[in-house]
Amino acid sequence: MANGTQTTGGNANTGDINKPPSVADPGEVWPEGDLPSQGGGFGPTLMPGIDDFLIPANLAQLWDTVDVKDSNPKSKTFGQVVSRSRLKFSKDAPLVVASGPNKGEAFTATYTSNPRPRGGAGDDPNTPWVSDLAYMLVIGFGDNSRPTTAQALKAAINKYAGKTIRIEHGLSAHCRADKVKYIMVSVNGAEQTKQDPQGAKGCGDDTKKRADGKGKQGRYYTRDFKDPDSGEYLDTIECDTVIGTGPKGPIYCGAILRGFPSHERFVPPVGK
Repeated sequence: MANGTQTTGGNANTGDINKPPSVADPGEVWPEGDLPSQGGGFGPTLMPGIDDFLIPANLAQLWDTVDVKDSNPKSKTFGQVVSRSRLKFSKDAPLVVASGPNKGEAFTATYTSNPRPRGGAGDDPNTPWVSDLAYMLVIGFGDNSRPTTAQALKAAINKYAGKTIRIEHGLSAHCRADKVKYIMVSVNGAEQTKQDPQGAKGCGDDTKKRADGKGKQGRYYTRDFKDPDSGEYLDTIECDTVIGTGPKGPIYCGAILRGFPSHERFVPPVGK
């Protein structure tokens, strides 16, 4: 120290509270062009196929319940609100591809014990009603113990924590009527996907059918993402719902829809 002046790390400190040390101002940094997505953008899409998924080591924390109306005519609680078990693999605790070219890719899905009619009409007495979790246990794990209570079902599935399960997965998309849609625009001669500058929203309407009759308006599935020319799957498609008529003919919604990985079916373990 000399004359009351101390030098520390190259910054002058006079000891005078009215003259604090000078600190470099780096200025504000801005990227070229538009700002990127606040969420960091989307990673690669897990394309349709069959993969072995590693199950989280602790399943107990992933369970909860959901109240639904029992719609099975053969059930003793038909028409009543009942509680069903729900197992949710979220982004914080996803299924993860264990091997192969997609190794490390995350997959989110929700499965419940609420049975649905399979292979026939719900009002047909010969139609079996089976839940997703029943398929998980019997088909995915090859476990035919068939527990009869909610707690027993949870306990049976929890035994497979940390193990793998085979799943066939596809793609799905929804042109949501409550969200501003994304459209393709030309910027400096290059096509880019941006939110509709007019604030137009999607066209999804579950009360209406698609023009091809293969689902509800604005909902798209794995088959819709397959390129008929190359046979390969696309990760984005354009909504083809007709929303009006103009001088040149039909006006299409045109929303750009990104396919999100979705569950198709459980696949038996190799060798079973």
